[in-house]
Amino acid sequence: MKFDFFTCGGGQFWEDVFFYQKWRIQRHYKTQEFRLLDPWDIRRYEGSFGECRQAFVSYIDMYQLSRQKGHMIVMLHGLGETKNMFKPLWREALKHGYLAAAINYPSTRKSSDAHMQQINFFLNHLEDVNEVSFVTNGMGGVILKKLLEQGDKEEWKKKLKINRAVMVAPPINGSPFAAKLARFFVFRKIFGPMLKEAGAPTTATGRKTPFINPRIDIGIIATHDRDEWGALCFLPRFVKNWCNKPEDSAWSKAKDTVVIRNNGANPFKNKRIVNASLNFIKKGKFK
Repeated sequence: MKFDFFTCGGGQFWEDVFFYQKWRIQRHYKTQEFRLLDPWDIRRYEGSFGECRQAFVSYIDMYQLSRQKGHMIVMLHGLGETKNMFKPLWREALKHGYLAAAINYPSTRKSSDAHMQQINFFLNHLEDVNEVSFVTNGMGGVILKKLLEQGDKEEWKKKLKINRAVMVAPPINGSPFAAKLARFFVFRKIFGPMLKEAGAPTTATGRKTPFINPRIDIGIIATHDRDEWGALCFLPRFVKNWCNKPEDSAWSKAKDTVVIRNNGANPFKNKRIVNASLNFIKKGKFK
């Protein structure tokens, strides 16, 4: 017999496949077992996806959960990160009347194609939502790009209106820093198959102008540290030259692009980035 207990919310071992009013069903990346977590990341049930879904239904009346409805912003983190980085954006999104779901995926365990299939599963099981937008960080943007390029065969694309997407510092043209790290076995072991993917241009797929379907407005926020007192200030000059630059995120398919100075590890603690993201979701432009 297993008892309900607090978890760490998934991190790099569990992937979100269902979300409703802060409740989530997660699947272990290796064992494929499912569990139901409540808004406080307490495990409430373990079993198959159907069993966890049925267990969630039993909690609806118990906790008098209100029915969600409307426009949801789906948030995808980058390599080695977790959903918790989106807390500042998530709070602001709720204040502006949006539904918000920050998705966990085991970014250091699988390839971007495998994560794309997880997000497909998640969106196919999204309930009481009629419109979605996306905000991504780092490699989350590459996953979203693949998600949009796969055509209209997925069921969620038929039932949901796709509004807009904001990509924060996506390595569209490859990350020099990731390319350097990917040369060493120890870093490939730590960060998994997506490390090598992060170092390569995502447009190098045999066509110069990647196809986006459905055609939606995409905005890119390129971030850059101030060398004199930013997060990179203590690094040697040759290491700084490896780090991501605004030109690494340049993409001709973007409707709008802005460069915002950022001096911390989490860009969503920067109010300018949060406000710019929500502004683009609402109006299709950053300013």
